[in-house]
Amino acid sequence: MSKLFKTLGAVWFIGGFIGGVIIHIIMEGNWLTGIVWLIGGAILGALFYTVGEIHEIVWENHALLREVLHRLPPEPGDKKPPLGNSRANLSALKDYKMNAKDDQR
Repeated sequence: MSKLFKTLGAVWFIGGFIGGVIIHIIMEGNWLTGIVWLIGGAILGALFYTVGEIHEIVWENHALLREVLHRLPPEPGDKKPPLGNSRANLSALKDYKMNAKDDQR
């Protein structure tokens, strides 16, 4: 993908230059239109090429991060503790009596 962006950047840069020259010739000396094509091609070419470079750097960082994470030992907190007996001990509530209160509003 980064090669695609870099290639598109080069194509826009070269296409803007060639288009600017051709437009200048077709428009019979109209420098303003030719310069606009040159600047537009240079800006778009630089943007596409920069996005390609950024994409390449991100993928390199992604690969390095995966390698680092793969080499790290597993943390002791990764394993879940055994649940053991899940029954609640209700013996403390054996003789508990609830008092009804009429303070409800």
